Amino acid sequence: MSKGKVIAAVVAVVLVAGVGVAIAINARSGGVEVSVESATRGALAVTVTASGEVEADEEGDIYPPTATTIESIVVTEGQTVKKGDLIATLDTAPLEVQVAQAQAAYEGALAQADAVRKTAPSSADKDAASAAVNAAYSAYAAALAQYEAVKEAVPSQEAIDLAQSEVDQAQLDYEAALQAYQDFLLANPAPRDAVDEAALAVLGAVRDQMYADLLSAQATLAQLLAAQDNTAAEAAAKAAKDQAWAAYLAALAQQSALEKASDTGAARSSADSAVDVARLALDLAIENLGKAELRAPMDGKVVFNSAAGSLSALGGSSSEGKPTVGSSVTPASPPFSVVVFDHVVFTALVDEADIAKIEEGQPVFITLDAIVGEVFEATVERVERTSSLTPTGGTAFPVLMRLKDVGERALLGMNGSVDIEISSIDDAISVPVEAVLDDSDGSYVFLVRDGRAVRVNVKTGTLTDTRAQILTGVAADDKVVISGLTELEDGVTVKVK
Repeated sequence: MSKGKVIAAVVAVVLVAGVGVAIAINARSGGVEVSVESATRGALAVTVTASGEVEADEEGDIYPPTATTIESIVVTEGQTVKKGDLIATLDTAPLEVQVAQAQAAYEGALAQADAVRKTAPSSADKDAASAAVNAAYSAYAAALAQYEAVKEAVPSQEAIDLAQSEVDQAQLDYEAALQAYQDFLLANPAPRDAVDEAALAVLGAVRDQMYADLLSAQATLAQLLAAQDNTAAEAAAKAAKDQAWAAYLAALAQQSALEKASDTGAARSSADSAVDVARLALDLAIENLGKAELRAPMDGKVVFNSAAGSLSALGGSSSEGKPTVGSSVTPASPPFSVVVFDHVVFTALVDEADIAKIEEGQPVFITLDAIVGEVFEATVERVERTSSLTPTGGTAFPVLMRLKDVGERALLGMNGSVDIEISSIDDAISVPVEAVLDDSDGSYVFLVRDGRAVRVNVKTGTLTDTRAQILTGVAADDKVVISGLTELEDGVTVKVK
């Protein structure tokens, strides 16, 4: 006999002896102690189980119009508000700078249009327009360089020094333009002919453009000095760059109008178009200034969002990243949202292996970790068509179901699980799934009859997470052993707990 066969024989003898000893001991003590449960007859629900969380189905995000800081917050998180109620106010300094720049550009466009209406373009007009283009491009180049520098890192001292020198240069350019305007005004007192009036208007436009450039340079310096984080600084620098580019395009449009104008009619049309563009830019800047008051877009409760802009659970313990007075905000992320908590949903991530079984209208049974002992009944409302990654890296599909009769107990972000009933077997005999055992002869259960464990071979049907359908071998109300199974053999005396 081989060594392996000897070992196997010894193990078998030991196992048999062990079982015999256990049976003998249990017999002396009154039998093996077991737990039983009655087999049931009725509908057997086949379910798919998934985990998920409570989310808002109806919400309104509140975005700032530009990069700035929060000046005041007049509500508390969770406060009930009506549509139009004031939520917070923003620091208006950056918005006021944009309005001033747009106002200067608009006034310059008006002056240019007025000059065109009075006389055909002269060489002085073209020289002034060229100077305006050069000045505007210089301002844009400086704004672009500043934007690129801000993208690289938090503003350095060299960047601040450069911005200060640009302010100084812009101040000199403005003073020179102002002096040229005043000198021309003194040298050509009223009444003036049309050519002089046109030249005076152009000099006025150059003066205004230089003033706008000065404001832009001052704003850039202020943004560098007040930068609290790279995100806010980059957004502000981009706004200044875009504004300078718009001013440069406006100056180009004015220059092109002068160079291409072959008659007063064509020049007037171009100048009027420039006025329209400048007016739109001014209206937009004024509108953005009006949006410095953040108001509720709908009725509901206020939620303070994290810096990432995602909804946090109302009433949660962590306030990290929540907006406070002085916080930096950008149009890319809503610092506040208004949520209708009467319309919350539970979104479960169903594994891709089960998603084909899920259909709208199927009954579901939801339990929330934070609301112990209560089951919320609902139906599948929607199955999303795009997948999501699970925390473990698997592929799953979001399935949405609406929570009812939960009131304000369900908070955003609460975790839970759901059993989705995909089918039901009527008039099924079923037992707890842990009662069914398997060996080389097939499936079997232990029934308790006359104080003894009786092994009964069974044929199983549908299996769920908790129940097994029994097709043959067990009748309704039979007592099926569900614990103490490892100590049982057919015919062993048992004692039911």
